[in-house]
Amino acid sequence: MSPRHAALVFVLLLAFCAVCRPASAQEDYRAVLDGKAGIFPGAAFKKIFRFPKATVVTFETGEPPAAITAYYKKDLTARGWSVQVDDVGKQAAYLLLTKAGRTCIVEAQRGLPGRTGFSVSL
Repeated sequence: MSPRHAALVFVLLLAFCAVCRPASAQEDYRAVLDGKAGIFPGAAFKKIFRFPKATVVTFETGEPPAAITAYYKKDLTARGWSVQVDDVGKQAAYLLLTKAGRTCIVEAQRGLPGRTGFSVSL
């Protein structure tokens, strides 16, 4: 991932955190992803954020970012999504897919030692 791309992702992530609201505690992330995207094996659910035109589900795992985007690349292409960007680095990975005018973004980033936070935006 280029420094410019990483800076853009960081700015977008900050904006995302500043303007979004967490979903109610009762909302089930499985229902949000049902039929649209799989759930990375062993991932721990963190939060759901809803926007007028998108929903973001966040998770944490011990796997590296590359493993997360590889999983979603396989899962989502099997569901008819087309990969537009597949950018993988040692500390972060970014996957952008499209389908019927919709966009799906999977972002994964190393955080605490041995932990990776990631989001699936639909």
